[in-house]
Amino acid sequence: MKKNRFGGRWATFFLAAGLFSAILISCKEDEADRVGQRTVTDIIRENPEFSILKEIVDDATKGDAFRTQNATFFLPSNAAFNKAKIFSASEITSKPDSIINIDVFLNQHVLNGQVSYGDLKPGKYDVVGKSLKLEIAKKDTSFTVNGAEIARRNVNAANGIIQVLDSLYVKVK
Repeated sequence: MKKNRFGGRWATFFLAAGLFSAILISCKEDEADRVGQRTVTDIIRENPEFSILKEIVDDATKGDAFRTQNATFFLPSNAAFNKAKIFSASEITSKPDSIINIDVFLNQHVLNGQVSYGDLKPGKYDVVGKSLKLEIAKKDTSFTVNGAEIARRNVNAANGIIQVLDSLYVKVK
């Protein structure tokens, strides 16, 4: 006598289809679950290469301004500060009227609008603080900003592009 296994096959099919549907439904990504790209401030705070700059930004409370701007940031690394014989942020932030000077210092590293390294053109450009013009020049195969060479190019952030400088081009009074 032959057994009827037709019911078991249907049960197996519906169980597999239900399991597959449950997996698809549970794997949908909500907008709240997405991790956004890091802002310039996040990169400065998380990267040990910018530890001196991080302290300066925190002291000047510029962190939020760096989060909202759509700009190109010419940022000095710790090596750039060390090249200028500045080994800690306190050498800058502890000076009288340092907040005014720090704001000027930070604004002079920000160019309005996002410009990737490949789109840089020699010339003079206004910075956010407008107390200094950036002079971008081509030197051999690389670009310089007020004489400071761009050491690392096109670090993308959610609100801008970072060009890492090998030296400081702004003096802090």
